[in-house]
Amino acid sequence: MKYALVFDNNSYKIVNLIAVEKKHAEISYLEEKNEKKIKLDNLIYQFDANLQNLENSIKNIRNELDFELLWELSADNNVWEWQDLCDLYFSNTNVDHMVGIFMAVCDPAIFFSYIDGKLKRHSREEISERQTQLAKQIEYQNKFNLIYDALVNLQKPEWQIDPLLFINKPEKNSLEYKATIKATKELKISLTELLFKLGYISSIEDFLEKSFIRHYFPKGTKLEEFIIDDHACDLPLNETRSVFSIDELATTEVDDAFSISKTESGWLLGIHISAPALNPKLLDIASDRMSTVYYPGHKITMLPENVIAHYSLDEGKELPVVSIYFILDNELNIVEQNSVLERVKISANLRTENLEKYFNSENLDKTFNYPYEDELKFLHKFALKLEECRGKSSVNQLMVDYSFAFGSDGKIQIKPRIRGNPIDKLVSELMILANCSWGRMLTNSFVPAIYRVKQPMMPVIMTLTPNSHTGLNVDYYTWASSPLRRAVDFINQSQIISLLAKKKPLLATDYNVATVVESFDDTYSSYLKFQDSVEKYWSLRYLEQENISSIKATFTYKNNVQLDGVPLTLDVSSITKMQPQGTVIELKIGNINFITQTFDYKLISPLYT
Repeated sequence: MKYALVFDNNSYKIVNLIAVEKKHAEISYLEEKNEKKIKLDNLIYQFDANLQNLENSIKNIRNELDFELLWELSADNNVWEWQDLCDLYFSNTNVDHMVGIFMAVCDPAIFFSYIDGKLKRHSREEISERQTQLAKQIEYQNKFNLIYDALVNLQKPEWQIDPLLFINKPEKNSLEYKATIKATKELKISLTELLFKLGYISSIEDFLEKSFIRHYFPKGTKLEEFIIDDHACDLPLNETRSVFSIDELATTEVDDAFSISKTESGWLLGIHISAPALNPKLLDIASDRMSTVYYPGHKITMLPENVIAHYSLDEGKELPVVSIYFILDNELNIVEQNSVLERVKISANLRTENLEKYFNSENLDKTFNYPYEDELKFLHKFALKLEECRGKSSVNQLMVDYSFAFGSDGKIQIKPRIRGNPIDKLVSELMILANCSWGRMLTNSFVPAIYRVKQPMMPVIMTLTPNSHTGLNVDYYTWASSPLRRAVDFINQSQIISLLAKKKPLLATDYNVATVVESFDDTYSSYLKFQDSVEKYWSLRYLEQENISSIKATFTYKNNVQLDGVPLTLDVSSITKMQPQGTVIELKIGNINFITQTFDYKLISPLYT
């Protein structure tokens, strides 16, 4: 076997020499089969030898070589041929001596360095400096090994860290971080898993929350109380409308409501949106936070709590709103529309959980005498006409919403709710109608607005340039119906108010407007990703809590399936073929990892629909 002395990966090595070509050499490490190429400049010496004898010789020479003596003997020259330096020390030079003395003096290179095929003799000052560096390296390596050995044995090393900082903004060149990363590779676990096993992370849910808050809310999540000065008392009070909202029981930011009344020639429909944008100084807060963040058991509001409490359209309140009215004929065609800034009194807060018991697809032809029954059925009928005119569905029939609740006993409750019922259809279509109408109004008035634009084969984007939304099949589409929860809606409402009040609107070049347009999608997506992560974590906890080891799953799109009863989706392409939407399979699950949010699964039943 032919061997070689090479310089590879910043160190000198003895390797198997396979071939030498014009521009490179092919080698393999000892006791390894994988071949690699190195530059010829890094091929130092070729030789034949008995490998075991050579390794023993290198070891002996390292232990026995008198470096000081060799350095003194070589005082005549600063640069030596490798063979000559060997002859100077050994009376009978052989391959073992050649390789042994090279490895001894060049690794580490204290007394000599290998440069351009020769050995350079160092000065006394250089030797002292290199000895100091070597001592530091040895100290570093010893400390590194101490930490690494503790970590791979899952023992807490003798150092303190902030796990949030260590994971999210680490000093990647620090000894501790490098040792920890090496340990994770050895243990084949993630950094977060290792810190959890060592006790640096005591609560996974707290860690998820604090990591998110530290990154997106470095100043904390609490907002100071805001002084409300909206001059709402100057707005006219519309006492003719019976205004009601439709929201889930847990909703505390009620920002949209409706009214409907019969006229001589048809109907008058009102859509009423809470008006926090009457306070221009809230714009800085809204554009900084971008949106309210929702996740199981908690939320981080976009606006101060006292602002939300004041402007939420709660039953019995008399509040300022931006209203858009539609005059309908008896065939439910829109004859005319207009927007006004006014005050209304909220007559009722209808709750989805209570309504859907009676107001559902199966009971639309039945009478139960629940509050606003006639109004809701009329609005649903109008919503169906709006959807038909657009030619696009406003609600994904396969979409399932989930709500999380935590009992006093600590148990998790997950309630699924299939979308597409009359309530969802009603609210979605009326919101689309309002947002499209306001988008068209702002465009025709040449007032800058933020549009949601969707073009064929392209993602939805936020833009200041008016254009159509092909997903909804509408000419213009803004978000202006959730100003308590989204910065885009707040800005668009500010523009609507400026138009109605004949005041100067925000400019497209205003800092807050530009910030929201440029950053909203990324920030909003990050908020939703965090929400999904926390929901996934609690879903896995729920599976553990309920001792669920097998579960049904429904195909929703290509190879994706939705697990039954929890907001978890899987790509099952590795275990079965793609099936039509609605096809159900049964899976066996196990080995749940709450930190990586993964689990094992396999198919345990045939497909059925």
